[in-house]
Formats: sequence, C-alpha cells, structure tokens
Amino acid sequence: MPRLMAALLTTVGILFPVPAMPLDPSADAAQVEACLKLVADNDAARGPHEEELLTEKTSPAGRLASAAATAPFESASCVGVVANACIQKAGGSNGTRIECYERERAVWDARLNQAYKRLRRESEPDVRESYQKVQRAWMAYRDARCNHPPIEFKGSMAGPMQAWCLFHLTADQALWLEGRL
Repeated sequence: MPRLMAALLTTVGILFPVPAMPLDPSADAAQVEACLKLVADNDAARGPHEEELLTEKTSPAGRLASAAATAPFESASCVGVVANACIQKAGGSNGTRIECYERERAVWDARLNQAYKRLRRESEPDVRESYQKVQRAWMAYRDARCNHPPIEFKGSMAGPMQAWCLFHLTADQALWLEGRL
C-alpha cells in the first residue's frame, strides 16, 4: 500500500506540479528589496575602503577572489534571489524555470519603470532626452538578444533561456537606472 500511495503522489505531482507563481506578488518584491537593503547595510558597515580594482591580485584567481569578496556589497548579487528560490522550491522543469524567471522579471521591471519615470521627472531636458534614447536603445538590444535563443536552439531549452535573458537584462537595467537616482 505505501508503494501505491507513493506512486500515486508522484503521478499527481507530475500532472499537477506545485505552481511557481506566488499568491502575493508583493512577497517577491519584498525579497528583492530585502536583499538590496542587506547589500546597502553591508556596504555601510564596511565604511570607507580602497577601490577593489586597485587592491585585487592581478591574475585570474585574484579576479575571482575579489569578485567573491565583493559580492556581499554588490546590488547585482541580488539578481536571482526570487527565481533561484522559486526553482528550488517548485522543481527545475522548463515550465517552472520560465514561471520563476518571469516572477522575478516582473519585480525588476516594476523597479526599472519606477526609476526611469523618476529620472525623467527630475532631470534637466537634455539629460531626460538622453535617458529616453538610452532606454529605447536598451529595449531594442534586450528584444534582439532575448529573441535569439528560440532562433538558434529551436528546442525545449529555448523558452527558459529566453525567460532567463529577459529577467537578467531587466534586472541589470533596473540596477543601472536606480544607481543614477
């Protein structure tokens, strides 16, 4: 009987996987915000310091050691805080990966739009025009780059690769814009 029950539960889990979408999307935004606050707190606690570029050992191993040492102080280290936890919790199927990447992309997209609107509102006309050009060029780049995996791979991995690309590029652009505030 226990084997039958295990087989039944496994079948149900395959047919009806745990949904990756949160019941409350604000929980995802809170996770990103908490990570970014931790980065800011880490940086504040570190205090004044020399630029890593001037202090790291000049070798491939030195570069990697410096990257590992500075990760707690880098906002980019927060990219993946929602998606990685989501994939680990719900499983690593292609559909799950796409849903999890989309969940986090939505958080970064909201942050990007908020930062962009604020920058345009608070900037001088020439700077505002430049932000608009940059954003339009970035959108064209994002679309071209993230539409490439389905063209090249044409298989089941194309969807997750495209979703990962959209989420990562959106996060990077959001962090860049937020860094200008």
